[in-house]
Amino acid sequence: MNLGRSLWGGIIVVLLTSCGAPKVLTTSKTDAIGFEISGDFKQATTAWDQYFTQVSVEETPGVDFAGAAKTAFKAGELAKAKGWFDQARYKNYADAGMYETLAKIYEAENNLSKELSALEMYTEKFGTTNTDVNARLFSVYSEIKENDKALGLWAKMDAGSKSTEANLYNYFQVNKALENNAVCDSVSLAILELNPDNIAALEWNARKYYWEGQNRYKREMDKYNEKKTTKNYKILLNELEVVTADFNKALPYLNKLWELNPGNEYAGYLANIYALFGNEKKTNYYKNYRK
Repeated sequence: MNLGRSLWGGIIVVLLTSCGAPKVLTTSKTDAIGFEISGDFKQATTAWDQYFTQVSVEETPGVDFAGAAKTAFKAGELAKAKGWFDQARYKNYADAGMYETLAKIYEAENNLSKELSALEMYTEKFGTTNTDVNARLFSVYSEIKENDKALGLWAKMDAGSKSTEANLYNYFQVNKALENNAVCDSVSLAILELNPDNIAALEWNARKYYWEGQNRYKREMDKYNEKKTTKNYKILLNELEVVTADFNKALPYLNKLWELNPGNEYAGYLANIYALFGNEKKTNYYKNYRK
């Protein structure tokens, strides 16, 4: 009778022990998820660590490694996040958030080539509907001078993304490199509507109108000097009115640039304009700045 009781007691102990282990593992994983929901990513990462020490790699699904990696990234533990993402890939697991987070990790590490690979892998596997991924990939393409790829991606971006200053600036730079001047004209104005102090857009318009006026002035003066007649003088006067209009268009942009960041290039433009206008005081002021 005592022997029977001992056997039953042993069986109960074994059953309790065997049932207890999964409960502990589940609790660690559940704790990790709970901490993340509450925004405590440090504690969540610690709980994931505990979970992985209790389960073999072979028994751990890739989705757990990927989820833990995203949490570790939010906790600022980039090395741990990359390690867990590697485990997820070893398990042949991938999801959209995994590649998006990997791209952010490489961006934080200033590893442009790996960031580019992660972003391109995202778009290849999951399409181009993620506005944040599109914007960052577009920025990277612009930075590395992959202008044709940048334009191709721009065509797929949504209207909201195309209206931000950062994306418009990159689009402007891409078209400037490709010498799409008409596009740059319109985009530069759109940028200035969002940010009147944008240097690149101000310079584009200042130089555009200045050189339109300056080139017209030189061209018409050369024509007149070749044949000085009353008729040609009247033509010259009419053309000089157009030159004056061009310079007047350039002035607001140049004055703004001068206000933001005085420099020799701007001083040269302003000195020439005021010389044509007959304003000796301002001409000398900007000439003296360049000395």
